[in-house]
Amino acid sequence: MADEKTFLESVVYVVDDNPQSCRAVAELLQTFGYQVRVYDSPATFLGAVDENRPGCVILDIRPPGLEGADVQEQLKLRGISVPVIALTSFTDTTLTVRSLLNGAFTVLDKPFRDDELWRYVQEALRHSKNECERHRHVSSLESRLKKLAPQDRAVLQLMLEGIKNRSIAKRLEVSLRTVENRRRRVFDVMQADSVAQLTRMVVEYEHNLPPSSDSHDIWIGLPFEKVAC
Repeated sequence: MADEKTFLESVVYVVDDNPQSCRAVAELLQTFGYQVRVYDSPATFLGAVDENRPGCVILDIRPPGLEGADVQEQLKLRGISVPVIALTSFTDTTLTVRSLLNGAFTVLDKPFRDDELWRYVQEALRHSKNECERHRHVSSLESRLKKLAPQDRAVLQLMLEGIKNRSIAKRLEVSLRTVENRRRRVFDVMQADSVAQLTRMVVEYEHNLPPSSDSHDIWIGLPFEKVAC
């Protein structure tokens, strides 16, 4: 059974023009507890995929009409990063390479083992969930930063450089009280408790990173290596 916490609200899309094959894959995934949506054509899938929800797509890369690789290119053009598990019944190296270059999570030959597909679906959903969390986190940081006036951002920039309030006031040619008020506003708007936390938020936003964990300092547990004098 799928891990409820890890795959909460996730969906697996199955795209295959073969009804029997579609049904077999869907039934297999449903036994593992996944929510499954089935489509008999790539065009129908592209019109229904939810880009804001964790998920993955199991895609026959040689359906009639749009090829699977074309579907992947359409997903990329739309900025939809849903992981693609490509399935193929044909030995076509060019098509397989094209699918991988377009970002396929993996390519499986039909017939595949049930446990093999299940393992890749688990990995793909975990990757998708992490990507959704990263996107939501960066969007949240951007929303908060936009609420800071240019004067507040000027104070924040100098705070991140480690400059004290009195020096900030001199640089910006404002009173100490003004700096203190803007500093307080920065902490309130950004929902931060320390300059270290503000620094981490700005780095995560600038580099499009997922939220960091506050639960532990892993460097504390590093082994000590004594340097010979």
